[in-house]
Amino acid sequence: MRKTKSKTKKSIWKLSLIALLAAFLLTGIVQPLPAKQAEAAKIGNGLDENDTIYQIMTDRFSDGDTSNNATGTAIRYAENSDEDFRYMKGGDWQGIINKLPYIKNMGYTAIWISPIAEPQITSRDNNGTGRNTAYHGYNVKDPNKANPFFGTKEKLKELVDTAHSMGIKIIIDVVPNHVGDYMLNTNNFYDIAGLQPAAPFNNPAWYHHNGDINWSLVDGSYTAATQDYLENHDLAGLDDIDFDNAQAKQAMFDSIKGWFDYTGADGARVDAAKLVNPSVLHELQSYLGVNTFGENFDGNAEFVSRWVGSNAEWGMLDFPMFFSILNSFAYGQSFEANVKSTLAQDFRYNGSENHMVTFIDNHDRNRFLTEAGGNVQKLQNALAFIFTMRGLPVVFQGTEQNKGNGNDQIMTGGIADTWNRWSMVKRDSNGNVIQDYFNQNTNTYQFVAKLNGIRKNYEALRTGKQREMWAAQNLYAFSRRVDSGTNVGQEVIGVFSNAANGTQTVTIPLRTESTLAVGTVLTNQLGTDTVTVQSGGVTGKQITVSVDANSSKIYAVQQNDTVAPTTPANLTAGTVTSSSATISWTASTDNIAVTGYEIYRDGVLKGTSATPSYTDTTVQPSTTYSYTVKAYDAAGNKSALSSILPITTPVAGTNSVTVYYKQGYTTPFIHYRPVGGTWTTAPGVAMPASEVAGYNKFTVNVGDATQLEAVFNNGSGTWDNNGGLNYKFNLGTWTFNAGTITAGGPTGGDPTAPTTPTNVTAGTVTATSVPLTWTASTDNVGVTGYEVYRDGVLKGTTATTSYTDTTAVANTTYVYTVKAYDAAGNKSTASTGLTVTTPSGVDTQAPTSPINVTAGTVTTTTVPLTWTASSDNVGVTGYEVYRDGVLKGTTATASYTDTTAVANTTYVYTVKAYDAAGNKSTESTGLTVTTPQAGTNSVTIYYKNTSFTNKYIHYSVNGTTTWTTAPGVAMTASSFAGYSVVTIDLGAANGLKAAFNNGSGSWDNNNSANYSFGVGTYTLVNGSISTGVPQADSLTINLTVPANTPANADVYIASTLNAWNAADVNYKMTRNANGTYSITIPVAAGTAISYKFTRGAWTNVEINSNGTDIANRTITTSGGAQTLNLTVQRWKDL
Repeated sequence: MRKTKSKTKKSIWKLSLIALLAAFLLTGIVQPLPAKQAEAAKIGNGLDENDTIYQIMTDRFSDGDTSNNATGTAIRYAENSDEDFRYMKGGDWQGIINKLPYIKNMGYTAIWISPIAEPQITSRDNNGTGRNTAYHGYNVKDPNKANPFFGTKEKLKELVDTAHSMGIKIIIDVVPNHVGDYMLNTNNFYDIAGLQPAAPFNNPAWYHHNGDINWSLVDGSYTAATQDYLENHDLAGLDDIDFDNAQAKQAMFDSIKGWFDYTGADGARVDAAKLVNPSVLHELQSYLGVNTFGENFDGNAEFVSRWVGSNAEWGMLDFPMFFSILNSFAYGQSFEANVKSTLAQDFRYNGSENHMVTFIDNHDRNRFLTEAGGNVQKLQNALAFIFTMRGLPVVFQGTEQNKGNGNDQIMTGGIADTWNRWSMVKRDSNGNVIQDYFNQNTNTYQFVAKLNGIRKNYEALRTGKQREMWAAQNLYAFSRRVDSGTNVGQEVIGVFSNAANGTQTVTIPLRTESTLAVGTVLTNQLGTDTVTVQSGGVTGKQITVSVDANSSKIYAVQQNDTVAPTTPANLTAGTVTSSSATISWTASTDNIAVTGYEIYRDGVLKGTSATPSYTDTTVQPSTTYSYTVKAYDAAGNKSALSSILPITTPVAGTNSVTVYYKQGYTTPFIHYRPVGGTWTTAPGVAMPASEVAGYNKFTVNVGDATQLEAVFNNGSGTWDNNGGLNYKFNLGTWTFNAGTITAGGPTGGDPTAPTTPTNVTAGTVTATSVPLTWTASTDNVGVTGYEVYRDGVLKGTTATTSYTDTTAVANTTYVYTVKAYDAAGNKSTASTGLTVTTPSGVDTQAPTSPINVTAGTVTTTTVPLTWTASSDNVGVTGYEVYRDGVLKGTTATASYTDTTAVANTTYVYTVKAYDAAGNKSTESTGLTVTTPQAGTNSVTIYYKNTSFTNKYIHYSVNGTTTWTTAPGVAMTASSFAGYSVVTIDLGAANGLKAAFNNGSGSWDNNNSANYSFGVGTYTLVNGSISTGVPQADSLTINLTVPANTPANADVYIASTLNAWNAADVNYKMTRNANGTYSITIPVAAGTAISYKFTRGAWTNVEINSNGTDIANRTITTSGGAQTLNLTVQRWKDL
């Protein structure tokens, strides 16, 4: 696309809107469809809050019909570079139809598909043959035709009908804002022959001609003028529909409605809704007769809320919550500063908060798993959150496969549109399939299926009112309750931890609205553990929960479940040898969740499996067996037996092939089959390092075969396949070195054993575990690992110099020894024995009493406390903090802040430590604290620093020498975009000194002089303090011109902001009564601008007083309301 070179928010918006345009034009059927075709019906009421959504990028999903694939330069199957992702991959509607069972088995009730109309193949660059833009479908050529690379309109209807037959709704991505990029800038005509949209959309009078959106003028601004500007300018060159033109509006509406009438689709996702007036989208929604949700790529909840409600759309993509989820769940930032503060804005949605569409990533964002550093536990924690919180969850295709961005590439700048958009079927440059990502056995696929089952089973998670129960740095909890109707009183409680390690245990009061009775048992729907509602707490009822790091609990009264899972289908044999048989099947579904499977052989139960696969390792050679499978759920309901799968094991064989391989790959893989047998799944099996330096080695039992056929690869798509002929190895040992195969192994074997491990030491020993460490051994080639022995019996192996024996028994003495080994199988002698005795299994020892309880900076309402950490024979779990003998709260660390203090009041604080066994220390010595009298003086500081994600103020009130404990007090997001704010009670003081930081060691301290603030309100941005609240980022220029300037002459700014346009009406200055000129330009802080003044042409640009050309003026804006007073020395023509 023409204007998407830099990965900034602007370019992302441009891409998104381009895509939306295509979608909308896609849907642009102007000619009414015959009445007999307009009878398709959506499911029930169509899209609603009961749904969960699976987002599909059609071109990147599945190629079900290769006859409609693009050809030539429009398609690239491989995905090895950033540029590869700009091209089509072959996915189509038939591919989605083929994979509907895959989606159904996850439990989704709706699918959002990408735009559907015939696309503009390339951008207008190079006379209309520029960058490929077709794959996403957002650049439309003919709104009346189906995308030929996806299928026919009949195939689209078949997709909708087939999905409906399986209980799945279809949501179509539509784009009412614009069409493709056909007219250049402000032109009102088509300047390239043949480059225009299909009739009737080729009418230039239907579009705005005000040029592209200049995002630097409007980012962070939410005024009516800004919204009007967005509605009347082009997105990245895409021709912007003028909805004040009745014909254009009706044609666009009719084109979209035609697709919905014909297919019976159930809802619409409106791309670039930010650029269309909410009332127009409300009209469109009413005309379509389905619910719609739009996209406003902005984190400001008030701004986004304008598109939700009675005169707008049914719902919106919840970008404000997305940014908070990313911060708290991927990066581990404070729940209180992110999730809590965002949910506090829910009132803005006017009762439609359950219509907000929540997500953790999508086609325009980095994959969540990449943002989370590959941590699948964080991924599942975030998924549990969006499936539990208010709103409809949408999950981008492939998330369930535990795969982040391709090649783990992270894209910066806001919009991501390449490495995150990988295909669900990976192919090489010739289109050969290397691997597909439709594995139903991944733990996240199964986890999503469970979440969908839980949401389906509890109305509270679909329509219930959400109410906060607990908000802290690393723990967040809320209740969702049905307040009226058939299931009134049904309540589900979600508890989430983003702590990096450890278990958090807290006692949480129930909400006053809760009708759960004392004694009610709540079951964690993600596991089997329970909590019981107890009396106590501020509301009279409370629960005590324990949550592990980066984990979730979903508590609810267990439903009586009598529904059995569906019967397992499609039993298939995998690798069958003379001693083992592997089978797999299509996962069953359940009204709540499938717990596992029972596998029967010849009618006798052989074993169970939590996933839809099983390997029987007790078979005999040359024997026929019959396998069947049952699915079961947590309630014990079992499905019927599956159909029988007969398997005959081969005759026992002793033939084997050993291959030594040397090619330069970091980790080579061998993809093979015994000649006449079945290939391994690509990329095959990783070859471990051999005993000979530089070679990897793998041995294959080929049974009764006499040859092994194989190819090699690096695991990432680079293949060594003998020019497409593959390699064949006879029985025995062979050496492969850079394409040359020789009989036997390579020379240079390793006969030397590693040195003996020394200094074997035990860490903290418990009743059931013994952690061991030792000094690493050395070897002439390299140590591969260690064997750990207990009382002379091998307990396990490890590749590192540590091992934990978790099978120890309380009050028992053991002797541990360690041996080192290398790749050649050489082993060292055993280390000196280490004798360890485990303690008693019952912990009755209390922690030591906390000491040195100290108060930090005490205010009229807060008392921060710290103390020296206690110690314990096993480990301190947490602390109880008492005020005047009454428990105030608990904390897992040696600090606590009482935020409920009252001014001019004396309190006595004590602390107790406790451990996991419930043992509590004696109370600490009491600390007496008196809060100061309430003062009338306060200071409010608004702070902006774009280099800080988190902002803290570290301060000292005037007249004292006491500073807050670094990093200080966290500042909260203000109503002014980009600014954080804090208000500090000064008591009787007249001000304070302060420095600011990001909480991680980066400081803004006024070049070590600190900043000073008096009583009142101040704004600090880029080192400059001004009184009052923040002003919008802008640059005001007051210009004095030469005396010979013609009266009433027009003066302009030509700059990098407007592509050096010498007569841009948007940059025309205002002439003042005194003959000076002025202009105010909205521009973000930190924007570098080069500029000159003109009188409308370069022939009358400003110059030096001596007549020479003047250098470009430059400025980098500081932010806030910045003012420059400048003078033109002379005009070039005067």
